[in-house]
Amino acid sequence: MTDDLKHIWQAEDAAGTFTRPEELVHRTSRFERQVRRRNLIEYAAGALLLCLEVPAFVMFVAIGEPMMAGAMVLMALGTLWVLWNQYRRASLQRRRPEEDCRSHLVAQYRRQAEALRTVPLWYIGPLLPGVLGVYGTVAFKAIGKVDAWDILVEMGPPFGATLAFFGFVMWLNQRAARSLRRQADELEAA
Repeated sequence: MTDDLKHIWQAEDAAGTFTRPEELVHRTSRFERQVRRRNLIEYAAGALLLCLEVPAFVMFVAIGEPMMAGAMVLMALGTLWVLWNQYRRASLQRRRPEEDCRSHLVAQYRRQAEALRTVPLWYIGPLLPGVLGVYGTVAFKAIGKVDAWDILVEMGPPFGATLAFFGFVMWLNQRAARSLRRQADELEAA
């Protein structure tokens, strides 16, 4: 009798609804490595930005460009805010001994999906004031020296490319969030 139950349990139909614990551990570990690697890249990119923004601020102060110096302050503050939120919203949840592996993985998927879904608020949003400050300062300095059309022709494409890049980042993150939500739903249903 127990051999029959074992064969039924190991049958293909049963395998479709049962996830082996080893597979869950592997999926969890792989996912956590991906999240750690992504966060490490984000922290390195933020540090690089700060290494550019702080000296730029000092340079603009030194040459008497307070508006551009202010834009650099906004950029640096936005970068710091993004890094803080990366840690606060998109870091991994700690494993709790009382939580089974499946529940932990589902919770990780859901946490990361929510972080990705809200990227426009905590990632793109804090960077916009600094970006607008840079473009606005350049445009303001050019007013009266160059025709408005020439300002638009010169600044339009880079500004459009910047906004398109932000849009692309938001789209990619929304897409990834939907995928993670779907994976969490499938794992819960299994």
